Amino acid sequence: MPKTSRPWGELTKQTAATVRDLRERHHWTTDDLSRRLTDAGYPLAQSGVVRLESGGRRITVDDLEALSAVFGVHPAALISSGPPLADPCAAHGHSYDSREITGPGPRTCNDCGHIKELEG
Repeated sequence: MPKTSRPWGELTKQTAATVRDLRERHHWTTDDLSRRLTDAGYPLAQSGVVRLESGGRRITVDDLEALSAVFGVHPAALISSGPPLADPCAAHGHSYDSREITGPGPRTCNDCGHIKELEG
């Protein structure tokens, strides 16, 4: 039986648009985002970022976790239909270390050293 693909839902389209919006707010290119994801331990080629933002690639839970760490937002902010909930460091284009991707615990801003406790 041939495999049929299910069309993207509105929430997936909104999430892709939110990722693109956050990247543009940070004044990052798709290559910049790819590099930041790779530095955080989640390699995603520049072409993968483009496909993710344009609808050519489905967004996985692992993608959400890595993107939220790089942008400094809660994963729910990426799938919300409202504006992203950024913390002060993310609002200034800062990024956190990759510990949030690999496990629980506080995260440290790479740019200013601010330590943020993760919500329980």
